[in-house]
Amino acid sequence: MVLGQIRSAAASLFGTGTANNNNNNNNNNNNSGAAQTQNNGERTAQNASSGGGGMFSFLGVGGSAASKNSRSVKSLSTTEENEKFFGFENFGNTCYVNSVVQALYATKEFRGRLLAHKEQEAPTEESLLTCLAELFQQITNQRRKTGTISPKKFMSRVRADNELFRSYMHQDAHEFLNFLMNNLCETLETEHRKMRTGDEPEPQTHWRSFVQEIFQGCLTSETKCLQCERVTRRDEPFLDLSLDIEPNASLSACLRKFGQAEVLRDSEKFRCEYCGGGTYQEARRQLRFASAPKVLALHLKRFKYIESLGQYRKLCHRVPFPNTLRIPAEMMASGQEKDGQSGAGGSLPPLYRLYAVVVHLGSGPNHGHYVCLTKSGMGDTATATTTSAATASEGTGSVPSDAAETSSPPVPMSVDGVDSPSDSQAMSPTPDVECDAASDAAWVLFDDDLVEVMPTESLSRFYGATTEGPLTAQGGVGTSRGGGGGAPPKPLVKAEPNTEHGYLLFYARC
Repeated sequence: MVLGQIRSAAASLFGTGTANNNNNNNNNNNNSGAAQTQNNGERTAQNASSGGGGMFSFLGVGGSAASKNSRSVKSLSTTEENEKFFGFENFGNTCYVNSVVQALYATKEFRGRLLAHKEQEAPTEESLLTCLAELFQQITNQRRKTGTISPKKFMSRVRADNELFRSYMHQDAHEFLNFLMNNLCETLETEHRKMRTGDEPEPQTHWRSFVQEIFQGCLTSETKCLQCERVTRRDEPFLDLSLDIEPNASLSACLRKFGQAEVLRDSEKFRCEYCGGGTYQEARRQLRFASAPKVLALHLKRFKYIESLGQYRKLCHRVPFPNTLRIPAEMMASGQEKDGQSGAGGSLPPLYRLYAVVVHLGSGPNHGHYVCLTKSGMGDTATATTTSAATASEGTGSVPSDAAETSSPPVPMSVDGVDSPSDSQAMSPTPDVECDAASDAAWVLFDDDLVEVMPTESLSRFYGATTEGPLTAQGGVGTSRGGGGGAPPKPLVKAEPNTEHGYLLFYARC
């Protein structure tokens, strides 16, 4: 389904009172290193009631007419009467900011803790923390259910704190997420230090901010010396994980690849303290989860530097992101936390449910547009519950680590062997696993100042392409057969691949 086909008429969403974006004449996707160039494809923010283009003009799809498959947000029935759905004005290629902030607002525990912090703490100097809290409060205080808000103060603070985001260039949403989360953690830690008096004893446990309590997990790097066979462990905290992707690989397969063992040899040898006073030896290193976060933020590395071309290219690989996701069992460090469910092999690894997706629209890293999809009534890590346990894998005495991947349709397995055999089980429906009725919630699309309900079945459009594109007749969609009167057949060419892809995924722990 083309995105233009799910767009509601803007007037039905906001009426005639939608504000103009005063910066619609202003002109940042650097995948943690990709070049920053002028974004020719970014939609300029505009009066929503004009019904013109927006994201859908960027896609080359007209979309002023309402689709019978989409609904106004005003008609959306949610689990909370006071749930609000407000779009943000675009101040010139600021869709990367708008999309990330929408995903964070959809994280209910984060939103609640941030607003509570604003009310409890004494007024401090302006920071990204205070500006974000004010923006969230501005949304929650609205009497209407939907509309448009200007995040001007927050955007000004972003540009004041980081030179990278001061220009009107296309920027990377993941890089902005990293900057924002680290900035919030640093601000909260500074506030905490100021509150402590000199007479207070040092706490026995390391203090963590509410941002870290929600988003931070911990990986254990286990390095085994192949000479003495001793294991060295080092903890590595994280706020999000960046996953390499392969064609037609499941999300669990990407997680497995992230944690797969590697042998350190030649120039990468490991300095073992137990071998001859610290000599360099060949070693085997592997990453495992020491602790899983409440919210698992995943970054799909869709922008890759191609040495032969000397530039970054976008990977359009199909990577289905399921409604529920269980961390692969082999990635959990021994003796670490489980989710309390029992299977034939004991307690299961943590189970997560998807509640927000930041989508990149565009064919390359140097131009494009970001939108955000959130699940209505989702993102609450405090009240999520798991209603039943997964069944054990027959004949193995254990549960498939990705048995919870029930929402993605069957896709071809990777021909390069990236997906393990157990991934085929993950593609089959397993109704034993439910996660707080996650599949019943509606998806809401935030495209800067445009907000609308999106058909759930449209989510699969953002998985990616199974191939480079089907063969079609040159000059348009059709067959290769010749026309009447003995006209020569048209040569077959490859169609343009799908350019709308999930980029940042947010999963709440059940």
